[in-house]
Amino acid sequence: MTNNNPSMDDIAEKIASGIRMLGGLKQGAESQVRSIVEGALSQFDVVTHERMQVQEAMLAKAKNELITLESRVSDLETMIKKLTA
Repeated sequence: MTNNNPSMDDIAEKIASGIRMLGGLKQGAESQVRSIVEGALSQFDVVTHERMQVQEAMLAKAKNELITLESRVSDLETMIKKLTA
């Protein structure tokens, strides 16, 4: 009686080969999707996360300076009213 059925090792090797091929396809697909998205985003005025953080820090600093200046102006106005009264 001859055994025409593939051995478990052959089946395992074919499955492993298929998984490796799928992994390669996944990487290729991810690369293509990344390329498409980057191309689409390059057409828009998009800022990087790092650049946005810099802008937020600058805005927070300007806001704090504005609060300080508003307080100083208010104090000066109070002093002027006392001097002219």
